Amino acid sequence: MPVDRFGQFLVNNSVVDEEAIMEALNVQRRETVPIGKIGIEEGVLSWKQVFKVLNKQEGTAKLFGEVAIELGYLKEDDVQKLLELQKKRRPRIGEILVEMNKIDVEVRDRMLKEFLLL
Repeated sequence: MPVDRFGQFLVNNSVVDEEAIMEALNVQRRETVPIGKIGIEEGVLSWKQVFKVLNKQEGTAKLFGEVAIELGYLKEDDVQKLLELQKKRRPRIGEILVEMNKIDVEVRDRMLKEFLLL
């Protein structure tokens, strides 16, 4: 079965357990910069617009980008660009696991090479 997630690959190869991956994913979630903040940094959104989006988004299942488009603050391609920037800035699971002392750099690098060859 092909694996498209590095964390699952590490679990499948008995490098770390699922609990370590869940911890790392929680760290990743906490440290990921919100799309609204990136929009402000990129100059495509103001603080006022971000707060309006967040207020309208509250209590719904809609994503920030969907609401920002509905309000006319962003276009679809703006949201895609912001999501790409967010993805690039997101801490990597392998780096987080190293920081958590769950694996060392050499193991991470070796396993990442194997993962990328799949």
